[in-house]
Amino acid sequence: MSTYDADRTLDDRDVIAAIDPSGMAALIEGLPAQSRAAWEAGRAWPLPEGFAAPQRVVLLGMGGSAIGADVAATLAARVGRVPVQVVRGYVPPTVDERTLLVACSYAGETEETLEAFQHGLPQAGMRLAITSGGRLARLGASMDYAVFGFEFAAPPRAAFGWALFPLLAIFERLGVLALAPGAVDGALAELERCAEDWGPDVPEERNAAKQLARRISGRVPVILGPDVLEVAARRWAGQLNENAKQWALFAALPEADHNLIVGFPGPDSARDALHVLLLDAAALHPRNRLRVRLTAHALDETGMPHDELLIDGTEPLDTLLRACYLADWVSLYTAVLNGADPYPVRVIDWLKQSLAAGS
Repeated sequence: MSTYDADRTLDDRDVIAAIDPSGMAALIEGLPAQSRAAWEAGRAWPLPEGFAAPQRVVLLGMGGSAIGADVAATLAARVGRVPVQVVRGYVPPTVDERTLLVACSYAGETEETLEAFQHGLPQAGMRLAITSGGRLARLGASMDYAVFGFEFAAPPRAAFGWALFPLLAIFERLGVLALAPGAVDGALAELERCAEDWGPDVPEERNAAKQLARRISGRVPVILGPDVLEVAARRWAGQLNENAKQWALFAALPEADHNLIVGFPGPDSARDALHVLLLDAAALHPRNRLRVRLTAHALDETGMPHDELLIDGTEPLDTLLRACYLADWVSLYTAVLNGADPYPVRVIDWLKQSLAAGS
């Protein structure tokens, strides 16, 4: 059972290890190295015969297996040459022979992804699975689709590097998007510096991730993400849900300024329950940066606790990776304050077993 303690220290690795016996902290620390390995593997993977520049890409996935797809689609919208769509659910869109259809499932057993992928297989076109195993890996040869396989021992949400970087490498090789020269190496070098700034050995007085976890502790975070940072806001909510075992919600800007902003004043109990995080970065559209400031002012007017988080970086990839990585660290430290083991997700396991039993 979780034991919330707002005064629990975040500066003692023994305290963290006692709450995190399976080593989520080590997995988060290892993300830069994981991402480099995944990028190189994607660049070295032999492209299947018949794979060429697609006219459209459809990515299928759920949860932690889909977050890489979300980031890849967001980048493609900025630096891409063809439309990239992410589908969460059982029913895929119609695809044709010039569509690259990709199933993203870490364990290869995600039922929504498997069903949606199966719908698309009979139609001519490029078909690819990115997975570490399961049915998705086993059936590739017999059902005539390519498999990019990898081995990595972690929950799907901790395999973010493997979820994203093979996709980026394959997309670049197929002409789906064009990253600036050195963009990946530069972004990963920055992640390494972030690990040094936000890791467990950096005391709270100098650690922005620990300080933020302390400020949102005991509250429900609501993360607002403008344009390219909308996917980062989704990642923030998911990491706090799964690692810290608590409520966290996200919304997009500018959309929230057309509806949610009207609800800021009420009910009164919201001011005691919520903490809003507004993501900001130089990579955003200038009007969205203005919206962040104005939305923060509207929150000030209602007395709602909030933080404006300026994410470093000027390019979309660098900015997105930093924003998502900060979410990882904040979710870990929030889990420590909540006394919640960040590794297991027992209710998801129960739900999957219940769905299987009811099929």
